[in-house]
Amino acid sequence: MAFIESTVIVFLLEVSSISGVYRFINTDVPTVGCNLRCEYCYIRQHGDEESMLEIDKRKELFRFSVEHMLVALSLKRMGGVCMFNISGSGETLLCPQILDIVCGLLETGHYVALITNCTIRSRIDEIVAFPQEYKKRLFFKVSFHYRELRRRKMLESFTENVHLLKRSGIAFSLEIVSGDHFLDDIDEIKSYSLANFGALPHVLTGRDEQIRGTYNRSSTRISEEEYDQVWSTFNSDLFLYQQRAYDIPHREFCYAGVYSGTLSLGTGDFSSCPGTHKITNFFENIGEPIQFVPVAHACPFDFCFCGFFLHVLAGVSRDYDPGVYFHHFRNRVCTDGSQWLTPSILEVFSHRCSEYHTPYSKDKAEFINVLMRMVYFDEELCEIDLEKIAITTGAFLRSRNIGKVAIYGMGKLGKWLIRVMQKVGIDVAYAIDKRAGDIECYFPVFFPDDELPNVDAIIVSVYSEYTAIAPMLWEKTSTPIISIVNLTDS
Repeated sequence: MAFIESTVIVFLLEVSSISGVYRFINTDVPTVGCNLRCEYCYIRQHGDEESMLEIDKRKELFRFSVEHMLVALSLKRMGGVCMFNISGSGETLLCPQILDIVCGLLETGHYVALITNCTIRSRIDEIVAFPQEYKKRLFFKVSFHYRELRRRKMLESFTENVHLLKRSGIAFSLEIVSGDHFLDDIDEIKSYSLANFGALPHVLTGRDEQIRGTYNRSSTRISEEEYDQVWSTFNSDLFLYQQRAYDIPHREFCYAGVYSGTLSLGTGDFSSCPGTHKITNFFENIGEPIQFVPVAHACPFDFCFCGFFLHVLAGVSRDYDPGVYFHHFRNRVCTDGSQWLTPSILEVFSHRCSEYHTPYSKDKAEFINVLMRMVYFDEELCEIDLEKIAITTGAFLRSRNIGKVAIYGMGKLGKWLIRVMQKVGIDVAYAIDKRAGDIECYFPVFFPDDELPNVDAIIVSVYSEYTAIAPMLWEKTSTPIISIVNLTDS
């Protein structure tokens, strides 16, 4: 045990000395309230801002306490320093617990990126008062809602808030969403931005959020050629990258789910990216390591839905677009020679998470890829591939003196596991399933509450619920409990 602990400490020291971050975690805050009502915001169309704010006040936003979440997100459990990209469906800074969460993550040693409309001055004042060491690891992605700010006569206060961030040594970037709503104001936006922020805002391409699996621009009254010409005048590398990259299908082995992922702060559920299946829960069973699982070759979308930060900041496709880094999409050199990004954030955004990870072995990549293709495409293995997987799995189990197992979960993956165990000569003594009474099988099937016979290991096929299943089984047996995603060595 002492050796393991010392190894972890050495590893963390090595990780803490890197120039970038180990994982990029897109983090959802379950708030819908906002103090603005922008014409292009799909969330705002569901109700007025007052009623949405009342919803946030009435509902329980978080299943776990902030203290519990911060323990769960420690450097040790996360594998090293991470960047938590925190955003609410409404205005992020209106979440009552947001400052405790942000401060706690910074105190832990992580980096934090806050997505905000930068209008909640009271919260910004509190953040500006953070220790300088914290502010060095903090980045504001400021959504520049020019028309709405002008309509509400908030442009001056918004501008002062941005200036306050810069004076306080906090990195920031301004971004507008391309679309017809701004077409009549483009010259005005440029003039205002140059005069007040020293540079033009970056441009995020508007897209249809309702159509998943393909990249679709939001509807526009101008032609595609004119659209590109108009928005290219902002000289935003972010816009230019999206125009080029969003139409390219990705079929590489994708490490989203390992180098990066999407975390719900409300529940603790973690997935590889928006729209993919749950991998695990960060906030359950926090005494155990987190289970990170890549999407592999099984991405359910035709085009990468989160391309610019997954590929450029996390590097989930490893060697895709070398030489393009996240600072190209966030930094600006101002007319006075200053920059939007601080030196520490500029350095982080000049690296990718993939630089600090070793690629999977061929056997592990093949095993995970088979699992994920079954999960997303219901794809069956041919006999040759089954033989390869069985050899890998059998070697893993026998190296741990495991010859007799039970399988928890008799769904698609559980039945596949039975085939693998039969192929490699591992004895499946019984299964465990909540539907035990309805399952016909050549071996016994027990309910989770039943007395469980002794075996060498219980393999949980329902990997996404492992953090809930394993503690329940530990109360009944001292048998090792293994998630199906961990049946190979790295």
